[in-house]
Amino acid sequence: MSAVVLVEPHPFWLRVYGSFAAPLFILLAGMMVVFAAQTKEYSLKYFLSRGSVIIIAGALVDILIWNICPFMTVDVLYLIGISIPIAYFVSRLNTYFQWIIVLSIFLLTPILQTVLGYTDFPTEYYIWGEPTIIVENQTNILNHWLVDGWFPVFPWMGFSLLGVIIANIRWKYKSPTLFGKKNISLIGICILGFGSIIWWHYPGKMLVRAGYGELFYPPTIGYIISTIGLIVLLFSLIDYRPSITIYKPLQVLGQSSLFMYILHLALIKDVIAPIWSEENLQAFLVIYIALSSFLILVAYGLRALKNKWKIRPFVIRVLFGG
Repeated sequence: MSAVVLVEPHPFWLRVYGSFAAPLFILLAGMMVVFAAQTKEYSLKYFLSRGSVIIIAGALVDILIWNICPFMTVDVLYLIGISIPIAYFVSRLNTYFQWIIVLSIFLLTPILQTVLGYTDFPTEYYIWGEPTIIVENQTNILNHWLVDGWFPVFPWMGFSLLGVIIANIRWKYKSPTLFGKKNISLIGICILGFGSIIWWHYPGKMLVRAGYGELFYPPTIGYIISTIGLIVLLFSLIDYRPSITIYKPLQVLGQSSLFMYILHLALIKDVIAPIWSEENLQAFLVIYIALSSFLILVAYGLRALKNKWKIRPFVIRVLFGG
């Protein structure tokens, strides 16, 4: 098999959206651990069990949807599953040690990328044994898990644990609109501006993998700082006007986030991609809106089901939320 030829990237605006959505979702997972632990007093055993179910879900996504061997690369579900019990443990530590851990993860990322290398494409094998793709200088599986998979431990675990810190701050001051203050938004702008300057001068390879043109291959220090600044700004915007009607369907989607994630992958892989593989921007927007609307309808249906089905098995509660 010949070396891979990387495809043309998606439009820049779509690349930006994908690049910043991923760390936000990972950060929110860390926040949810803190809220669940403090409001429902769950123990480490609960978070170990919940994390295990999510990891199994990630393995099934690899096998049943992508038809690849599990654990070869790091789907975001693997990372979230691992980060849940770790986030619980870190949430019990002093804030000082929490910051040390988060900053250490972010600062170690470029060092590990330099020492271990960063591959153009992670090594993957189909479940029938054939490699999905071959590129020069591929690194090993452990390397993928640390630095160059889809969502490896470094730096993505840092965003989850940063979510722990943010959640603890909000809980400490007991204010759901804490980030809506003007000085917080100014801090976000400064962080975003500083990170953007670094990112502009040291952008990294910015690889395109299998048609996915996100900007974090590899995730550089500039990207990490810019993302943190953008997340702070997003929190400021939401906390400034927390009761806007458009948030309601997003909240319902978030209540069944695991199921929505798996469902949208299956629909893209088996329905949308085979029918509309080559479409222009206008068609893409129509498909995107239609898919989002369908997922919102399913989410409302699941919420109605959960309201009637009060006592659900643990696995179902993890899958459907609640």
